[in-house]
Amino acid sequence: MYQNPVLKGYADPDVYYENGTYYMYATSYFVKKGYEVYCSSDLVNWQKRGMALLEAWGFPDKYWAPDVKKIGNRYVMAASVNEHLGLAIADNPAGPFEPMDNWLFDHSIDGHIFIDSDGKLYLYYVSWREGHQYGLYGCELDFETLQAVPDSERLILTPQTSYECHQAPVAEAPYMICKDGKYYLTYSGSHYESPKYCVAVAVSDSPLGRYTRCDYNPVLVGNENVSGCGHHCIVHTPKGEMYLLYHTHANADGQIHPRNLALDRLYWEGDRLVTDGPTITPCPLPDL
Repeated sequence: MYQNPVLKGYADPDVYYENGTYYMYATSYFVKKGYEVYCSSDLVNWQKRGMALLEAWGFPDKYWAPDVKKIGNRYVMAASVNEHLGLAIADNPAGPFEPMDNWLFDHSIDGHIFIDSDGKLYLYYVSWREGHQYGLYGCELDFETLQAVPDSERLILTPQTSYECHQAPVAEAPYMICKDGKYYLTYSGSHYESPKYCVAVAVSDSPLGRYTRCDYNPVLVGNENVSGCGHHCIVHTPKGEMYLLYHTHANADGQIHPRNLALDRLYWEGDRLVTDGPTITPCPLPDL
């Protein structure tokens, strides 16, 4: 059995799996410059491996929400640094990751790399840079250069619903999964300091197509025991199960920082995404 939180002092997690090891990267309460990497064999007990990235583009702080995927023989990290979004490359999932010469976008954060079944690459992110309405965007990435394919960028979603507008209109932390030819963009709504910060989902027939919010949103939201549940990643296990790793506030009594990581099962009921979370009671260890 395990009990949330699984790791204290972290937020905005992402997990990459390879050869029996889960690698976790996150926003750190303890390290302000760069990204740490943690390793686990069970998604519950995490051991610090070291620094995955030490510095990007000369910025001294605000290293948020990393995301890692393997693209060809390269490990690629989408890094949100001082509200600049760019990519870093490594030959090992533990790093060290070396930033590319230039970032992709300024005034942009929360990059998530998605590899479609046909091998095409997509990047999803939040942007409010010049000439862009604040919202969730997506673009195609060139496989070789890892640059945005010209004219591929699309505005996917802007915060409008009640569950996206507590304390401020916010839609952030995109994470994509697919089922039966449908694209499910999961994301977080409302200000991260709100106790009603949540996880929601929108669905489309294509990666950069028209997205429709699911009528059962939000998928995950806090309660009287847990506050500020959001900015998640989705972990797929070798046995085909899914888990939601997300952060919560320090407690449900109004203290936000340091935030903590929680893990709960995620599964399909038909075409509906459902989670057992947020849980605070003992849960069975993941069946990995």
